[in-house]
Amino acid sequence: MADSTEAIRILVADDSRTIRAAINNILRSKYEVLQAEDGEEAWQLLTQNPDVRMVISDIMMPNLDGYGLICRIRAAEQTDIQKLPILVITSSDDEITRERTHACGANDFIVKPVERSDLVERVNFHTEVNLTEGDKTELPMHEFSEVETTVVETPDINSALEIIRGVKEGTIGPYAIDLCLEILPLLEYCDESFALDIFTEIETIKKQNKKQVI
Repeated sequence: MADSTEAIRILVADDSRTIRAAINNILRSKYEVLQAEDGEEAWQLLTQNPDVRMVISDIMMPNLDGYGLICRIRAAEQTDIQKLPILVITSSDDEITRERTHACGANDFIVKPVERSDLVERVNFHTEVNLTEGDKTELPMHEFSEVETTVVETPDINSALEIIRGVKEGTIGPYAIDLCLEILPLLEYCDESFALDIFTEIETIKKQNKKQVI
């Protein structure tokens, strides 16, 4: 592993010890990898290690799954945690899983088994984005599917939260409505699970959509 005083810390959450070990072996020459068996342990490690710069998470995990972990991170009061880059690595290669992880707030998506070069490239990209706003490695977007490109480039649940927390009756633009409606079930889930206190705003979105339909 690189010198611990210089290594960037990454948190890996996966209930498979084999997967965690494989990711660690790929990244340890440049990164310091913290490992968690589920979302709850990952959350505890995040709160105890403020220098973590990226999260890599599985979806299907006990106690707190990947969706719940992502929602909790995006709803965190601590800005450093809330804005962490999140890469999902899962064996579920279907559009619904990809769209849901994106809607929760994931930045990127890889299907298992993980290719070494692909993982290194994406981790390098997202840690550079997080640590420096200047020069950064551009991902080869032409190699991704349309869904993967959407996951990397478009707004997430945090963007929707920012929109609806500031809305008033009749002031929501068409794009904002479409974005919020797309992830409304997840907004409701996160509001109920993590007490985001956005029930009134969610109802405003629903009413505004009814007016558009009429």
